[in-house]
Amino acid sequence: MINEKLTKIIATIGPASESEEMIEKLILAGVNIFRFNFKHNTIDWHEDRMKRVRKVAKKLDLPIGILLDLQGPALRVNMPFDDISIKKGETIAFGERVFETQEKGLSVTYPDIIKYLQPGQKILADDGTFTFYVEKKGDQFFLKSETTGILKNRKSINLPGADFPLPVLTERDREGLKLAQKERVDIIALSFVRSAKDIKEVRKIMVQHGLTAQINSKIETKMGIDNIDEIIEESDSIMVARGDLGVELPIVEVPYYQKMIIGKCLEIGKPTITATQMLQSMINNPFPTRAEVSDVANAVYDFTDAVMLSAESATGSYPLEAVSMMKETVKFNEKKFFRDIRRMFKFKLTDQEEILSDTAYNLFLRLYMKEVALKDNITGFIVFTQSGRTARLVARYHPRVPIFTFIPNEIVRDKLTTSFGVYPFLQDVLSKAGEVKRHDVVKAVEFLKNKRLVKKNDLLIVLHGDYWAVLGGTSTVKIIQVD
Repeated sequence: MINEKLTKIIATIGPASESEEMIEKLILAGVNIFRFNFKHNTIDWHEDRMKRVRKVAKKLDLPIGILLDLQGPALRVNMPFDDISIKKGETIAFGERVFETQEKGLSVTYPDIIKYLQPGQKILADDGTFTFYVEKKGDQFFLKSETTGILKNRKSINLPGADFPLPVLTERDREGLKLAQKERVDIIALSFVRSAKDIKEVRKIMVQHGLTAQINSKIETKMGIDNIDEIIEESDSIMVARGDLGVELPIVEVPYYQKMIIGKCLEIGKPTITATQMLQSMINNPFPTRAEVSDVANAVYDFTDAVMLSAESATGSYPLEAVSMMKETVKFNEKKFFRDIRRMFKFKLTDQEEILSDTAYNLFLRLYMKEVALKDNITGFIVFTQSGRTARLVARYHPRVPIFTFIPNEIVRDKLTTSFGVYPFLQDVLSKAGEVKRHDVVKAVEFLKNKRLVKKNDLLIVLHGDYWAVLGGTSTVKIIQVD
């Protein structure tokens, strides 16, 4: 099952997928990471379902990651009733205290934004379904509607291109970080990231909580696009969150920015997640549209590390079918589409990576990228790593074979579930910290043989340092044949 595909699959957990039975089925169908959407459900609900995922993963003896997606400072409609009927051309009072004097009006969850509004400014509601333009009469603001329909309370509000101060984390998000520390969450997804400053602020809070999770920055605003380089540099991974991004920007621009963001991440070796509406029609139908399948395949062609399901697996009628379809799509297109991505992207190496590239890493490139794997000889990698960095360095080149990675602790192991082609295992089959000996490699190969991941006569590239479980010491690369 493990080496059937290399692109990782993230499934959002919800009423359709929360049982231990369904969690197991989804893992066996191809899920590598479960996403917990913190916009919904109670903290107790999330804690219980996280425990279920860990329990099933332990039963199956498979590395499965947990991603906690914080809601962030999202603007939402905030009215004292369930919905309002709006007609095109209608002008509606807008503001924090509007309902004290008006029977009909609109307010939002962060009323202070009114200080930053300008006449003529565009405001979108309900994921762009409703369009309004700001008008000002005296001290009172109004919204003129360009749309007819029923706007429900708590629906999203977007101000495309606007720059106004919002907190990086809500109070609920802070409770989420406490839960993440308690349940050893692997990845924290930050919503509406605007700059590197946001990430630094959250990382500081995480350190205070003793939280070692990776930070995944969701790119879903114009400011996020404008500051993309510094955001990528400061993040552990990036999510192309096409839902809000397609509201903040003209929808026709989203494919370009998807490819641009993934390309920039490849250059410096940061994993990427492509998300939102990938198999949207499978919420209600057992089969996707042709365009949806093409969308998943194109994400593979973009060299994304992971693809994500949202409502398809959380509340849809066909969560298992959606995961299976996604797996088959990435599996087929990985095999049919392969390029030497060094020619497509100019990779940037840190000083430490430059040193590594002079020795084992440079040899790896010569063996794998130029000679061996392009001839279909190599069937996989074995990587011994303390921090996971060596595995990520190999993964950035998107080799079309699995990267079997041996790691000394679960925390590092599960963080690698995002990286393309990396399948991490605990090192309990190996020696303790010390000199890497031949029998350590033999034990690793036997472990993989027992799991039916390699077979006799397979050729594997092995990377390790002189000493096992010592940080930053990768210095050896060799090719072995499975006995």
